[in-house]
Amino acid sequence: MIRIGSQEESPTLSVAEQKFLERLTEPRTLELLSQLLDRLEDVVYLLDLLEQFLRRGPEIAEAVNEGVDLLRKGLAGMAKSNDWPNLLSTLQRLRQVVESPQVQALFREGVLDPRAVALVGKMAQAMVEASQEARKPERRLGLVGLLRVLGDPELQPAMRFAIAFAQRFSRALGNA
Repeated sequence: MIRIGSQEESPTLSVAEQKFLERLTEPRTLELLSQLLDRLEDVVYLLDLLEQFLRRGPEIAEAVNEGVDLLRKGLAGMAKSNDWPNLLSTLQRLRQVVESPQVQALFREGVLDPRAVALVGKMAQAMVEASQEARKPERRLGLVGLLRVLGDPELQPAMRFAIAFAQRFSRALGNA
């Protein structure tokens, strides 16, 4: 047994062993070792995943090889079936459409902005649901019923949106 600080039984350590012990007792090394011990379960899990991946290496390589083979066969089939001219023609037409002044204006004006597209999608879904609900044969809605419904908390966000939209659209029309 080695006792630290004991002169009686201290074995003679090589220079390399002494340097190793010095490094082990440095505060930064102790801190890193503590962090490693705290994360030891994660390290073991990652090593298990790596081991499983390496074990399945031949299976993964075979799947990649099959994918490349299918791609080669597909490209060879396209070359034999003379679909290349059709594909090139379609790509040229697509390029003409994308580069057209009309589509460029859509990009420039923000019509195809992801936020606008998402909003239009929500509006379309609401229109479909409202259309289905409006077809139900329920009671008629008169002026008094309309005034009563205006206080409905569910309608408030849509009404605020409609008013804000009308104000901004009026400004845009005035600036056009």
